Amino acid sequence: MDFKKYLEYLETIKKNLPVNIYEFAKDENRHNLSSPHSLHDAWISSITIKENRNKERPFNPKPSIKIELLGPMHDRDIILSYMEVESYEIKGNKNRFNWGDTFHGDIDRHEIRLSESIYEHIIWFHSDSVLKIKFRKFEIRENMYNNV
Repeated sequence: MDFKKYLEYLETIKKNLPVNIYEFAKDENRHNLSSPHSLHDAWISSITIKENRNKERPFNPKPSIKIELLGPMHDRDIILSYMEVESYEIKGNKNRFNWGDTFHGDIDRHEIRLSESIYEHIIWFHSDSVLKIKFRKFEIRENMYNNV
């Protein structure tokens, strides 16, 4: 989907998205090739999947996923946190261009979608790797490096 059509799609689901998810999804700096805040050209540093449990009664876990990315300018970490995860898929492929630099390759594009009243974030990589996460809550933060 091209970015203009994606923005048009976001307008059709805006009323069904929490403000923070809508703002993240439509923020051109999160898609722009020259923005240090962009996910485009960022690399995976880690993916952590947790089943958060009540220690006294460890049933009904509330899964969460945290993805840490090295930003496209290599001057920050971009941390994506998904809470109350409903499902996820991870398809990983070796970066055919230079797997010595980054196994999955850099992010090509990403989209937020609405799927049966659950939010979905899809991230495509240049290696044809794909992450799909269906979730109910989302946070993003950045940690700048001091020595850059």
